[in-house]
Amino acid sequence: MSAEAKILVDKQVLLSHLLQEQQELTAVEEFSQKHENKELPVQQKYYESLIPLTQPKEGQQFAFKVNLDACTGCKACVTACHNLNGLDEDETWRNVGLLRGGNREVSNQQHVTSACHHCLDPACSNGCPVNAYDKDPVTGIVKHLDDQCIGCQYCILKCPYEVPKYNKRLGIVRKCDMCTHRLEVGEAPACVQSCPTRAISIQIVDKEDVLENSQDSVVISGAPSSEYTQPTTTFESEKPMQKNMLCSDYYSLTPQHSHPPLVGMLVMTQLSIGAFCVDVLFNLLQKNPLISEMQPFHSIVALLLGFLALSVSILHIGRPQYAYRALLGLKKSWLSREILGFNIFAGLATVYAALFWLGPIESLMGITLPGFVKDEQLREGLGIAVALSGILGIFCSIMIYDDCKKELWRGSITGLKFYGSALCLGLSTILLASSAGVAIMKPEHAADVNEVYTAKLAILMVVAFAGKLMWEAMIFRHLKAPTYSMFKRSALLMVNHLSAATKMRYCFGLIGGVILPVLIYFVATGEKSTESSIILYMAIASFIFALAGELCERFLFFAAVVSKRMPGGA
Repeated sequence: MSAEAKILVDKQVLLSHLLQEQQELTAVEEFSQKHENKELPVQQKYYESLIPLTQPKEGQQFAFKVNLDACTGCKACVTACHNLNGLDEDETWRNVGLLRGGNREVSNQQHVTSACHHCLDPACSNGCPVNAYDKDPVTGIVKHLDDQCIGCQYCILKCPYEVPKYNKRLGIVRKCDMCTHRLEVGEAPACVQSCPTRAISIQIVDKEDVLENSQDSVVISGAPSSEYTQPTTTFESEKPMQKNMLCSDYYSLTPQHSHPPLVGMLVMTQLSIGAFCVDVLFNLLQKNPLISEMQPFHSIVALLLGFLALSVSILHIGRPQYAYRALLGLKKSWLSREILGFNIFAGLATVYAALFWLGPIESLMGITLPGFVKDEQLREGLGIAVALSGILGIFCSIMIYDDCKKELWRGSITGLKFYGSALCLGLSTILLASSAGVAIMKPEHAADVNEVYTAKLAILMVVAFAGKLMWEAMIFRHLKAPTYSMFKRSALLMVNHLSAATKMRYCFGLIGGVILPVLIYFVATGEKSTESSIILYMAIASFIFALAGELCERFLFFAAVVSKRMPGGA
């Protein structure tokens, strides 16, 4: 072979080698080569090819578009978003996660960058009690109104993609707004401009197409169903996505935020409402003069505990000085409706409790009150109104969590827990109030009170607590399930990471709701039925243990909830 022919062959081999190498370049290497060859400007500020140059038309809106084949997981988008938006150290509006899947022969992994999906039907906006969200009618961008926010954090629970983030320093929630201030002047959002591989861009989408595509689908493997909020982000890839692709941390269970103020508020409001309901029901079913004598003690105890619950709820708000705004979202937010319901309950309960103390007030102040305010039928009617308003308030509480579309917070499950707590703690509270009233004010009526109240309440407590504990324990049957369902994952959390709280829940529940009430029953119906102090001490212990058990149950309600999430979600 001649020298010229050999050179030609070598050139062809080199060319083939370079072409093959070009095919195998990673996205980062390809980007570096383009800069080395000066194929890109040194400072490309606006990236006009990655953003629309016109505003969306009617029926359209802006949306993120992610090229999964180009995403390397470098997190330049996260850093740029953090720096250019002035976020706090532990605050992120964009996350990068990893999907993994495949089989024994072929494994697969995929980096995924995601931020707010600027949904057609944003759950964050629908749940906000103060209307702190606004969906731009032209661009479709969902903006958060920082000045309007009170920091209740309900939008965090509502958003299935965990987009809103709570800022402790400011006491409010904040989120991605697609860098609206940059788009308005023709500049790309921080994440788009910073991505070295141009994996992120902004596109215009047709809302009808988004709505159609969201039916029974997900934006990316493993993500929550798109039907709930109709997210607009598009994830594209030329590679087929395997069906078993899951978040890399799918099997790594982590307890969720327990929201201590909500734990206290929910349990104490249900206790107060349950106590009023039990008191009113006993009065309606048993026409006994002794009941009228005991009702003042019952009502004042239930009322004070109710006010304590409402006071605790303020601790969950980042800016409690603006709590008065919470009724602005009454038309769409279950949280606003819950707040209204509990305020109505508190007002009626206050009047109801006050009616029992009109006699002492009248004699103490030397005045004569109108006869109708002391009428027994008025009092009964008001008592029923208090009970119904409380039941309605608990229903609103149930809907708050049912509307978050988490499997473990379904209305049927949450309803049994919330109304169950109201019944159990209501019985325990009335038992304590009766015992205290007898021991302190009317020891001569001890035997009668034990017959009318104590024995019956003790038996009802045993039935109610035992039933609730057994129903709650049914979740552990999912531990043997072959599939890794949300219920199995929650049960695994409860027996591993949250085992201490789980053990305390059942120990306290059994002691306070079953064992001690049984002892109280035997004392109340035995020879020592007139020993009011013994029953009082046991009633106090029973109440403390029962309350502690329900607080543990509500802690697990929040900490052990598991739901589908975006890769890299917080």
